[in-house]
Amino acid sequence: MPQHRLQSAPLQVILLVALNAVFLCFPLSALVAQSAPTPASNISPDRISSPILRNITPNTTVEYLIRLVNGDIITGKIVEILSSEVIAKELQKKTDKTANQEAERAVEGEAIRLETALGTLTIFAAEIVELLPRKQFYRHNHRLYIMPTAEPISGNAFIGLWELLFAYAGVGITDYVSVTAGRSLVPGILPSEQATLVNLKVTPYVTELDGSGSRFFTCIGGNVALINEGNIFGHIYAGATFKGVRTSITGHIFFKANEPNTYTIRGGNLFSFSTTYPQGTFGLGLGLDSRLSDHHDLHFIGELWNADILRPSNSALLVGLRLCNTSISMDFGVAIVPQPLAVPFVSFAWTPF
Repeated sequence: MPQHRLQSAPLQVILLVALNAVFLCFPLSALVAQSAPTPASNISPDRISSPILRNITPNTTVEYLIRLVNGDIITGKIVEILSSEVIAKELQKKTDKTANQEAERAVEGEAIRLETALGTLTIFAAEIVELLPRKQFYRHNHRLYIMPTAEPISGNAFIGLWELLFAYAGVGITDYVSVTAGRSLVPGILPSEQATLVNLKVTPYVTELDGSGSRFFTCIGGNVALINEGNIFGHIYAGATFKGVRTSITGHIFFKANEPNTYTIRGGNLFSFSTTYPQGTFGLGLGLDSRLSDHHDLHFIGELWNADILRPSNSALLVGLRLCNTSISMDFGVAIVPQPLAVPFVSFAWTPF
């Protein structure tokens, strides 16, 4: 959520305090190296018995992520689906009969040939737990902790909880439009004093940078936030994300587009203070999402942002880890603001569909 655009440093501190208070290398024993074939299948789709392969079409342009029964993960392009009869015939040609017997015992149903950076491998269907297009495996790349990336939500939808006290949700409309909205649920604060946020992001341009899958995204957007019913914050922003094999880097520039310039923020008996945030203020944000080593389920997440480029003290740094799978992400980290003050925070999101 791009909530970091909503306030200057005092407001950042108070809100953070208030909210806080209230999957390395895979074993080759089950894989048989092959020469790279052309995309094909010697078995018709209606004869495929394995449910996990039933809807797969060999393709040299779509990269898949495969999780094996032992927990290891492999990425590559499926170039062929093999029937058990074809596998048995290929194994009979081997001279190592002991290895053939062990491999034959592993054959249950069909297999795939996967083109990877290590060569083309044969993987038995019985050893596959999960098989997804790679772009569907990590469906949390449209956001960091608070700030959005330039990547779209696309065909996904999610619900989340930030700091256990701010509920939010988002949905993608095609590959271009992303809408996110949320509202705080702080106990002891009246509904009229809660915070509400609506964000609209458009991703108009995406380009492939090289054959490794690196891509470049751009976005434009705007958001409106209410902190107490009378305090309205409006922003417009533009950003870009470079997405590499393991790491994504995002940069944003945002502009406060509305008046007033002075705000009084109340939160029941918890806090009450005044802060300034003039119309026309420019801010900057920088974010990092990096998958750790070869563990596809663990990411380092970082954000550095400034609410007013003329005031370096109006800045905050957020760092932490994201544990995730295809549906759920759990973020744990710490926010550091200039006072100095370090505030731990957590965020959970569920992308069920």
